[in-house]
Amino acid sequence: MTAGMNSKETVIGLLLEDIESDFSKELVKSVAGAIPQGKGVRLAVLPGKHIDGTEPDWLRAYKTVYNSVFSLAKVCQIDGFIIHLGSISERDKQKSPMYRDDGTGFAQKPKVYVASDMRDCVTVNYDNESGIREAVEYLINVCGITRFCMLGGRDDNKDARARKAIFTCCLAEYGINFRDRNFIHTDMTIDCEAAAAKLLDSNPDVQAIFCVNDAVAKGLYAAMEKRGLTPGQDIQVFGFDNTKMSSELIPQLTSIGSDSITLGAKALELLLRKMDGENVRSATVPTRLYGRDSFPYEMYDYSVTEMVNIVPAFVYRMFDDCFYRYKNEKITREMVDLRRLFYEMITRMLTAMKRRYMSPETFTEISKMIDKFFEKGAMSYTDAGKLLRSIDRLQNSMNSVMRSMTGSVMINKLFLRMKDKAIVALANQDSLQKSEAQKASASMQAFIAATSAEASEQEDIYRSFDMLGIENSALYVYEKPIRFEKESVLNFPEHTLLRCVMRGGELYLPSKVRQRCTLGEVFSRSELSFRNGGLTAFPIFCGSCIYGILICSLSDDIYNTGEYVATQLGRSLQVLLNKKENTK
Repeated sequence: MTAGMNSKETVIGLLLEDIESDFSKELVKSVAGAIPQGKGVRLAVLPGKHIDGTEPDWLRAYKTVYNSVFSLAKVCQIDGFIIHLGSISERDKQKSPMYRDDGTGFAQKPKVYVASDMRDCVTVNYDNESGIREAVEYLINVCGITRFCMLGGRDDNKDARARKAIFTCCLAEYGINFRDRNFIHTDMTIDCEAAAAKLLDSNPDVQAIFCVNDAVAKGLYAAMEKRGLTPGQDIQVFGFDNTKMSSELIPQLTSIGSDSITLGAKALELLLRKMDGENVRSATVPTRLYGRDSFPYEMYDYSVTEMVNIVPAFVYRMFDDCFYRYKNEKITREMVDLRRLFYEMITRMLTAMKRRYMSPETFTEISKMIDKFFEKGAMSYTDAGKLLRSIDRLQNSMNSVMRSMTGSVMINKLFLRMKDKAIVALANQDSLQKSEAQKASASMQAFIAATSAEASEQEDIYRSFDMLGIENSALYVYEKPIRFEKESVLNFPEHTLLRCVMRGGELYLPSKVRQRCTLGEVFSRSELSFRNGGLTAFPIFCGSCIYGILICSLSDDIYNTGEYVATQLGRSLQVLLNKKENTK
């Protein structure tokens, strides 16, 4: 195991709430994917919890201690920050620690705020209007819909307020009145079924419902199902953010999302320029409507002229529309550039269509390209329904142009191969996810059993660290636990102990002389690789006692499992402490 510092690297901190939400996941991935390669930039994610004041006391207490992770931003060596915190807005600016000069230098460090209404700060926000207007105009002009409703968000959320104002304004331009009964507030989470039910009961004749985000749409789906209503058939439904959830709902959700650049990518661009001394201004990210089953809508037509002339922009536009999440992916030397591979295989098919002939050799080459395309994970970046519909449209358009029976048969075989490979890839993906989930559950059960029954010293817990199933992670433990006091300033120790490291699935237990390091170094050390896009930290605590930090490489599973693993570590350390106190 190597150790030491990477002092020449720049560390970017990303502060956000609720990392397990789809919006937060997309934000983290878009920032990580936009980090320029070979520039020595690291990403350190500090995720906390949103406190809205309506939680029961026990949950609010848990979230408050959990949010101690934000204080690491003042302690650790981080050069600039991207901040997305719904609890920090212009309304409570003066109470925010972001504006309090406490001597740590944090207040003066470069910052860019995402989805924020902060004034006198650099912000990156959605251009909410472009996507909402696109949806409203299509529903009114093409579908003839006149009865609209909206499931909105919190009053303290900048985007929620803006989206309602834009939506009502767009309707008013067409002479459609938006009344109080047509709108209901939600907490912007999936737990809004009751609010959705109330909206449906108050508007039995509603034809279209705009959800302030994709999570709210999930609550609406549940309320509609109980009433025997189907999104896209009985009521047109569309959301916002175009998260992965939108393609996982049944039927798939039409949603508004970023167009040419993501919020995270734009925020990183502005922050790096700001850190280089440029005078940057706040920016907005354009949005567009991504049509799916809950509100059928096609972004563009398969122009025969573009197909016959084999226009490159047409092929790339098709890829970007179908595999829209690929724009968040960081392409390394070891990876296959799926966008370029898609261009090659579709271009060769279009060339054969234009020539009205396809040789057996070309057929074989394209077949291999199709196999490789799906083997390398193309289905991770798309919606199955959207892809299959796009394949059908392209196939029908090609068949309408081709006159050669031989060429037509071969091209249709290739389209069939694409559909088969897509379906197989989805099945394998689902099977792998279930297998990994079962494996992780079994590992966690083994860890809990081992540490609860056998651990007599902290070293016993560290030796069982590999049972937690996190392949790349580091456990830092304070020499003495910190007691969290609600009204007092949290004083972190200057030093911490690196007790164990998982690298590539292998467990390492550093010797005592190599364990001690300054707390500020934890994101600058080289024990963990940043090749997965960055690191994220989870506080290890039980009750009001904070024991340390779990730092993990970013991966698809860590968003959902990191907090749970850290909680079990805190519980195990607390149980061990209680054992020792009881034996005194």
